[in-house]
Amino acid sequence: MTRSSVPAGAPVKHRLATDHRTRYLRFVPGNPDPQRPPLVCVHGISRDAEGHLEAFIDWAERTGTELLAPLFDRRRYRGYQRLRSSNRTLHPVAALDAMLDETVGDRPCLLYGFSGGAQFAHRYALVRPERVAGVALAAAGWYTFPTVAASFPYGLSPGRLPASLAIDFPAFLQLPKCVLVGDRDVERDPALRSNRVLDREQGDNRLARATAWVAALERAASKAGQASACRLVVVPEAGHDWQECYAQGRMHEHVARFFDDVCNAGQPCKPVADATSVAAP
Repeated sequence: MTRSSVPAGAPVKHRLATDHRTRYLRFVPGNPDPQRPPLVCVHGISRDAEGHLEAFIDWAERTGTELLAPLFDRRRYRGYQRLRSSNRTLHPVAALDAMLDETVGDRPCLLYGFSGGAQFAHRYALVRPERVAGVALAAAGWYTFPTVAASFPYGLSPGRLPASLAIDFPAFLQLPKCVLVGDRDVERDPALRSNRVLDREQGDNRLARATAWVAALERAASKAGQASACRLVVVPEAGHDWQECYAQGRMHEHVARFFDDVCNAGQPCKPVADATSVAAP
C-alpha cells in the first residue's frame, strides 16, 4: 500500500516491501499531522505489538500522530533486543529503517519500547540517532552502558555489534530520553538477564538498573558539558506485566506526555539530581 492509500481509523498489518516475511502494524489517525513525528512502538518478548500500539490510539487521534509497530517474530528476529537476528536478509535495525523509509520517509520518529523492546529502542537510538526525535524506554531488563571499557551490547566498544552499524554516542546523549519503570518491578523473573558482572554493575532488578543507567547518562552529560537530556519516571502500582503497567500505572500516559513535551518544547528534560527520588506525579 502506498502512503496515500493507507486507510484511517484502524491498525493495518503490512509486509515490508524489501522482505515480505517481515511485518509491521501501521495506524493512521483520522486527521494526521504531517509535521508530527510518527511514534514507533516496539514490543517485548511477548511479541504483542498490537496491544502496545492500541494503548496509544486515543492519544494518536488527539494529536494527529501516526503509529508504527514492528513485528519481530521469534524465529527470524531472535536477539532483536541486542540488534541481532537469525534473518539473513535484514538485521532488526535495517528492518526498522526500511519500515520508516516506506511509510514516513526521512522524518525522525518518536521511539518507544517496553521490556525487550526498550532494549532494542535505546540500542537503535545509539546507532541511528539521526532517525530519532525522542526515545522512551519502559522496563528494560538491562542496558548498554556509556563506557568503552565494555563491549556491545554491555558497553560502547563494537563487540558483537553488526559490522554495518556504528554507535554515535555524542548524538545519542543529546536526544531527549525518558526511562520508565514500575515501583514494583523488582522481581528477578526468568526473563531478566542475570550474571555476576551485570548484577554488580547495573543492579539486580529492573528498577535498580533503570536508576543506575539514568545516573550513568547524567555523569556522561556532565562530563561532556551538556545539560541533562534524560528523565526517570518511577510508575506507582506497577510491576513488570505490561497490561498492569498500562491499566494500573497508566504508563502509556506518562510516555504520551513526555512525547508531547518533545514535540512542543524541543528539549523538555530537566536535570536529574537524584534519580532514585524522581517519580511520576
